[in-house]
Amino acid sequence: MMKLGFIGFGKSTNRYHMPFIDAANKFEVTGYYTRGTRQFEMLYPNLNGEIQRFDDVQSLLASPVELIVITTPASSHYSYAKQAIEAGKHVIVEKPFCDTVEQAKELFQLAKQRNVRITPYQNRRYDSDFLTIKNLLARQDIGKVMEIESNHTHYRTDGANQRGNQYDGSVYGHAVHFLDQIVSLYGEPDDVIYDIANQKNYYIGEGLSYQMTNEAETSIPEDHYDIKLVYGNLRIRVRFSQLIVKEPPRWIVNATNATVEKYQIDQQERDLKQGIFLDNPNFGQDTAQGTCTIYFHDHHELIAPIHQHYTQFYLDTYQAIREGTEMPVTEQQALIVMNIMETIVSGRLYQKLN
Repeated sequence: MMKLGFIGFGKSTNRYHMPFIDAANKFEVTGYYTRGTRQFEMLYPNLNGEIQRFDDVQSLLASPVELIVITTPASSHYSYAKQAIEAGKHVIVEKPFCDTVEQAKELFQLAKQRNVRITPYQNRRYDSDFLTIKNLLARQDIGKVMEIESNHTHYRTDGANQRGNQYDGSVYGHAVHFLDQIVSLYGEPDDVIYDIANQKNYYIGEGLSYQMTNEAETSIPEDHYDIKLVYGNLRIRVRFSQLIVKEPPRWIVNATNATVEKYQIDQQERDLKQGIFLDNPNFGQDTAQGTCTIYFHDHHELIAPIHQHYTQFYLDTYQAIREGTEMPVTEQQALIVMNIMETIVSGRLYQKLN
């Protein structure tokens, strides 16, 4: 068993990490540090015995814990990750990994110097909808892929008057997952074309439009993005809005011989929010609306979704640390995603890392 500790012990830890850590059966969760005095109820029971609460980060990092999982607010990710690496711990960092490409480069370089491993927690690489599309992209009968559209639109009107800095918007908080999915397939894009805005505040809140500023008290972070990744002649669109009444297909793939449509995003998050865990045989299963269809010229084909729980992220991480294989997200992939996001929120023209 690998001893694991948390920096941060709120909703993210108990909903998106603990169930899959327990299911992996490779880790002993021995302790955590969290700021403040609030005690969070654990929605999912710890199966490995009592968890110790440490009074400060230094005490946790001085313990026999081998792997640190950071689930604190994003602004503290870089600082805590650096402390953990300097203490000789392997590190998993919740999204977003940090604020800038330079911070990310520093963390990876420091990890190499201290002979430890670090990776961002990109659990959505194990989403059923993504895995289903990934498998279909390899099929020869659909022809050459020309366009891919990754939609994340829904209808949610709360939070219209949100304030924050340039790292608090939907690009760093949301697009990070779906950009990572594309980067895991195709690597570094040749170009990035983007449009971001705050729709909820402008249309249903105070009427202020998106402002690009570092001043938290005056900034209106974006809650809408429309990002196009260019790979030669291939165009990939990643889109998000929270004011769309009828959701479009989660994925649309246009190839020379076929069009693919996949409705509905992976259901693991929905089930976790409802208190449905991995011991339920229906955990993570698509609803009747989650269909995937390939439309050919003269017929269509229904495709069964591919399911793989987020447990696999932790199994892959365990293997990487113990056997020296690649971490679930490589250094280069993490840097590419950071470069895309930093480019967008800063309003720059895209420049490739390589």
